[in-house]
Amino acid sequence: DKPMEDVSSQKELKKGEALGRRLVVALDGSNMSDYVLDWCAKNVFQEDDKVILLHVAEYYTVTAVPTGDIGDYYGGVKMEQLTNDMREIAVENGKRFIQACSKKASSLGISDVELKLLVTNQASPAKHAISDFVNSENPDMLICGSRGMNAMGRILIGSVSDYLVHNSCCSTLIVKTDSKP
Repeated sequence: DKPMEDVSSQKELKKGEALGRRLVVALDGSNMSDYVLDWCAKNVFQEDDKVILLHVAEYYTVTAVPTGDIGDYYGGVKMEQLTNDMREIAVENGKRFIQACSKKASSLGISDVELKLLVTNQASPAKHAISDFVNSENPDMLICGSRGMNAMGRILIGSVSDYLVHNSCCSTLIVKTDSKP
């Protein structure tokens, strides 16, 4: 007879499957982003986790009311070109930010990092882009920060973290700062 073996903690892997968790960390470019990475490195991340750093670069569509025979021009510049310029600036800023986050993650000892940069305009808010991405990727957990908006701000603008808690397919961890409101 073979002695009893406890295999309850062993995970059977399929070919190419990673052992660790897949964690999406949504970072918004604020000072809170650094805090979220620091906090997660101390309290959440494990050695075999795959960490997906997600940033949504937002831009605004430029519009103007045409006057006279100016049509879609304003000062000799097409509104469409201004919108494209705004998009390019948002993408470049987003790339710089997500690369800086990658360096920060590396300095914190987080080795398995994937970078995702999504681009959206004001017609499709960042919270929808994050939720759509998370629901398509189906990670083990979504992590985001909380800016600590007051009740009126949450009513008028809508809390991104609150939206993600209620509309994401996975558990959502909201990191708050130590400061009291």
